[in-house]
Amino acid sequence: MSTVRYAEMLPHQIVERQKIFPAAFVGMGMLEWHGQHLAVGNDGLKAEKLCELAAARSGGFAFPAMWHAVPHVIHNSNGSNDRGGKARRIMGWRSRKFKEGYIGASCEEQIALWKSVLRHTLIQLNLFEMRAVVLVCGHYPLIDYASPVVEQFNKDYPDTRAFAGIEFQFTPENSIHGKEAGGDHAAVWETSYLMCLRPECVDMTVYQDRRTGRPEGLWGDDPRGRASVARGERATKLIVAGMVDKARQLVRQAGAGWQAKK
Repeated sequence: MSTVRYAEMLPHQIVERQKIFPAAFVGMGMLEWHGQHLAVGNDGLKAEKLCELAAARSGGFAFPAMWHAVPHVIHNSNGSNDRGGKARRIMGWRSRKFKEGYIGASCEEQIALWKSVLRHTLIQLNLFEMRAVVLVCGHYPLIDYASPVVEQFNKDYPDTRAFAGIEFQFTPENSIHGKEAGGDHAAVWETSYLMCLRPECVDMTVYQDRRTGRPEGLWGDDPRGRASVARGERATKLIVAGMVDKARQLVRQAGAGWQAKK
C-alpha cells in the first residue's frame, strides 16, 4: 500500500518519491479543550490530515505533526483562556504549581523551548534534503512563535525554504472575505474542518439535550445547525490547493531544479 507519510516509508520509497517532489508538509498542534463535541487534539489532527492531503496531491511527504513542547499556559482553553474555569471543572483537573527548577515554568521559557524544537526540526528536514517545508499552524497562536524561527532558518539554510501559515491563510484572500474559508475555536469553522477531515473525532449529539445556551469553550459562531461536512470540504479544497502552490513556489526558490508533480 502506498503512503505519503515519511515515517512509514522504506528507504527506496523515499528516494523515488523525492525525485518527484522534495517537499515536507508538517502540521503543528496541541492538546487543548475544544468544547465537548470535538477531540482535544483538534488542532494537530486537522493540520496533520491537511498535510497528508497536500502531500498526496503534490507528490511530497507528510511528516509527523509537532505535538511536543507546546506552550500550555497561554492562548489556549486549558490555561489562561479557560474563562471561569469551566474546562477544568468538566475535566476534573486540579490546579497545580510547577516544581522548583522546572525549566518550562514560565511562558517565556515554554516558548523558547518550543522554538528550539521547531528549529531543530527544520534543520533535520534540511538534512533529509527537503527543498520546501510547509508548516500548518493548527493552533493559531503558534504562528507568532513559528514565524521568527522560519525567518532565521531561511537565512541560515538557503537550500531549503520554509513557510508557516494558519490553514485559512493558504487560501485566496477573497475566499476568506467570501466566507468560503475561515477560522475560529471549536465553532463553525473548526467543527466543519474536523467533520470533513476526521469525522470520527466529532460528536454533535453531546448537545442534543441543550438546544439553548452557548456551549462552553467556543470562540466564534455556534456550530449547532451551521457546521457541516460540505462547508469543511469546500474550504479544505482551497486550503490544500494553496498549500501545494506554496510548496511549489518554495521549491523553485530553493533552486532545486525538480519539477513539481502536476
